[in-house]
Amino acid sequence: MKLKKIVIGISLPLFLSSLLFSQSITEVARKERERRARLKGLKAVVVTNADLRKVRKRPALDTSRIVVPPSVSTPPGQSSDVDTAEPSGSRAPTKQAPGIDTQEPGQSSVEQAEADYYKAREYTQLLTVKLKGLWLDYYNMDDMTDRNLIQKQIAETSLQIEKAQRDEAVAKKAMEDAQRRVRRK
Repeated sequence: MKLKKIVIGISLPLFLSSLLFSQSITEVARKERERRARLKGLKAVVVTNADLRKVRKRPALDTSRIVVPPSVSTPPGQSSDVDTAEPSGSRAPTKQAPGIDTQEPGQSSVEQAEADYYKAREYTQLLTVKLKGLWLDYYNMDDMTDRNLIQKQIAETSLQIEKAQRDEAVAKKAMEDAQRRVRRK
């Protein structure tokens, strides 16, 4: 009985408040006329079936090119099939002459530690996206020979993800340590 009173006590005010804020049909019609008047001069793109036939089908995810941050490198003797270019949204680091210090001594190490952590995290995320794409390719393939190749790539990518996650954890700890040192000063 007590639970019933609590449910009614909560739901009744909510129901009544919804009735207070409802719009009348005339208000809705007026707002729709205003919206259509604002859109009157704008052009709309109409896509037809003929336009869709012209579009070439491509995979939604391209796993052939993964961007690797320059700070993350592959061990000697292990080949890397990933691209070592800079990420698309990042800019090249600026080189500064040695001996010129424009910031506080601890500040640059904190910024470097943060940059290393964010690069490691981005690399882990990129490898995760690559792995998801490989699994998608695996389940959409019909030929078993292709599946074996994709399985090998999945295993390699999984190992890369594990290593990248360890590197990310180390970089995060280094960043937190650097931030703690700066806070103490």
